[in-house]
Amino acid sequence: MDQVRRVYRARFRPLKNPATWPAYHGPRFVGNPFLRRVAKGRPKMTRFLNEMDSCMLRRLRRCKQCGAEGHSRNRCRQTAGQSAGSAEE
Repeated sequence: MDQVRRVYRARFRPLKNPATWPAYHGPRFVGNPFLRRVAKGRPKMTRFLNEMDSCMLRRLRRCKQCGAEGHSRNRCRQTAGQSAGSAEE
């Protein structure tokens, strides 16, 4: 109890006019980035890219079946329907 009395022994200054108080914009929350959940999927790349890396990332897709650029084997128009026909033979 003696510690409580020592805390309140100091004098408190009364608050001045509320018009002179600084503006209050609400609580400011700063989250801890280490407590965030890890996103699913492939991890984000953390290295810094230079001029050589930019051409590697923007390379067009090349189809493995027809050799054309711009699409992959799954979206190839030339081989549409051939997979079902080869199963019958």
